[in-house]
Amino acid sequence: MVNHKRYGGGGIYNLYCTFTADNQWYRYLFLHEFGHSFAGLGDEYYTSSVAYNDFYTRGVEPTEPNITALLDPDNLKWKEYMSEGISVPTPWEKEDFDTMDLAYQKIRTEINDKIAQMKRNNAPQDEIAKTEQESEKLSRDHANKVDAYLNKSRFNGIVGAFEGAGYSAEGLYRPMLDCLMFTKGDKPFCKVCEMAVIRIIRFYSE
Repeated sequence: MVNHKRYGGGGIYNLYCTFTADNQWYRYLFLHEFGHSFAGLGDEYYTSSVAYNDFYTRGVEPTEPNITALLDPDNLKWKEYMSEGISVPTPWEKEDFDTMDLAYQKIRTEINDKIAQMKRNNAPQDEIAKTEQESEKLSRDHANKVDAYLNKSRFNGIVGAFEGAGYSAEGLYRPMLDCLMFTKGDKPFCKVCEMAVIRIIRFYSE
């Protein structure tokens, strides 16, 4: 647990879990990174800027229980949890979501760069604090917007194979429209991630 207000964290399966504790997203950050470190879950987001854009090798099925390259659609790794009658891959409002989220990511990058530059130039602390507060509000407002958008989808609550996962907009799929491993906020793991956590608990306890 890092005593810092900047948003961030990381988790490696069976090794470590770390997160910053002095920001509005600390509960989400802990649980998200816990998903990595305890259950070996993969990141399902794909629109934010990350240091590894080709993390998963094309044509190879990821080992993470909540991400698939869909190399064998008839034997999906979470087949037992699939919603009845759902098509694979599962269509969703991806184009509109991507447009909305990529626009936010651009603004987010710009304001983070502005804050970093202000600090390098020794700007007055009250000006830096004001800009940081604007960034936090922007983050909170966008998260609420994303939640509202996904919650009204006709695919909300359905287990299928939704394109967009593992830092890749194409070629990788996640089990449900939304999940703690996909977007920020006070929300649960999806059904597949939840069962992955339960399997690990049973492994250690039974």
